[in-house]
Amino acid sequence: MDLKSLKIFVETVNSQSFSLAAVRLFMTQPTLSKIIKSLEEELGTALFKKGEAGRKREVVLTYTGELIYQHALNILSEHEKIYNTIEQVKLLKKGKLTLGLPPLGSVLFSSLIALFHKQHPDIQLSFLEVGSNSIEEAIADKRIDVGILLGNFRPTFASIPVVDSAMCLLSIKDSQWRNRKTVNLIELKEESFLLFSDTFTLNSMIIKAANTVGFEPKVVCKSSQWDFIAKMVESNMGIALLPQIYCQQLDQEKFNTAVLENPGLNWTLSMAWNTTIAMSPATRAWLNIVKDHKQKIHF
Repeated sequence: MDLKSLKIFVETVNSQSFSLAAVRLFMTQPTLSKIIKSLEEELGTALFKKGEAGRKREVVLTYTGELIYQHALNILSEHEKIYNTIEQVKLLKKGKLTLGLPPLGSVLFSSLIALFHKQHPDIQLSFLEVGSNSIEEAIADKRIDVGILLGNFRPTFASIPVVDSAMCLLSIKDSQWRNRKTVNLIELKEESFLLFSDTFTLNSMIIKAANTVGFEPKVVCKSSQWDFIAKMVESNMGIALLPQIYCQQLDQEKFNTAVLENPGLNWTLSMAWNTTIAMSPATRAWLNIVKDHKQKIHF
């Protein structure tokens, strides 16, 4: 039993005439009658009552035919819904987009998120707000559509570069680093560091750089919240290394910012996705907005 046979059966019932149904379906009446007969043989039951001898077959359903007619209507309706759903997804009238964002990523990309929602209000947005390492795992596991990653990533990923900001020393205004515009990493070996959670790529990048120049950072606090780290710097609990793009929006009356040198480190973010799965229309629409409006990515 195929959908074509069910459509012919339903049209015959709706037309109340074999000949009229054949005309509407652009086929001959003998062909239509043959298909109905084959359907009855396949189902093992008569769908229409037989006419009297010498008279044309009536378009009157048997009891079983009535039941099958209702089921056929439901099947054809569900079949149509499938294609309607596909069309809605293609036209971005339906769908879901899940983004992986690092701490403050929702702030950094808030303008683009608002723009996406304005252009595609029917797409449901959800966010996974964790560190870069966890976002990378989520992309690989196909739990999110696209995410922000720091540094290098897997060969099965593709990406768009979105942010490249120098790492800076953030200290209180009246510290020994006041008025410094640059600072060498080795100069910070006696400082108390406010670092990030161990799952953060930025954390391992800073520790690795410090080890390379010859010291192990003295860590007094770890947090996943940059605003909290900045507050602890303001309280003179220690120093922090944060991207310049973030430091620039802090109160310059309270902090001193110096670009890190020898080695210089950069907070380089990319919008990445998994190339082993088909890209949804919603993901493609989001990436187009990112490409066209990079200037709106800021705190």
